[in-house]
Amino acid sequence: MENRGFVMQKKILWLGLIVLVLAGCATSTRYVSYAAQRFPPKDPYYNVSVYSAAQPLSTANPYYVIGQVSIEGFASNGVTPATLTAQAQKIARQRGADAIINASTTAFRYYGGDALLRFKGELIVFASAATK
Repeated sequence: MENRGFVMQKKILWLGLIVLVLAGCATSTRYVSYAAQRFPPKDPYYNVSVYSAAQPLSTANPYYVIGQVSIEGFASNGVTPATLTAQAQKIARQRGADAIINASTTAFRYYGGDALLRFKGELIVFASAATK
């Protein structure tokens, strides 16, 4: 009878460890909508362009800012600026955005060598797409 209790404790311990490991690997995502209008999602293969604040868009192609995306994760969990950008592009496609502007990735260093990486950017739709 004691063996059965020990085996159950072991299973619960392993389950707890697995939950902790999976929770540690995830990134945190936040989206704030600026527009009441919803846009249809883009095709999964649609290329969402990403522009930093240093890359101004042409005034010949007007756009509307529809929201802001913020994604963060720890480098020790395998998060890189490229993975954050790819995740932001996926969210932009789901929200129907044409591009991401004012994009930036910031690293916050922690004692022990780990770093929290944070991507921020604003989702836009070009005026021609918004008026359809």
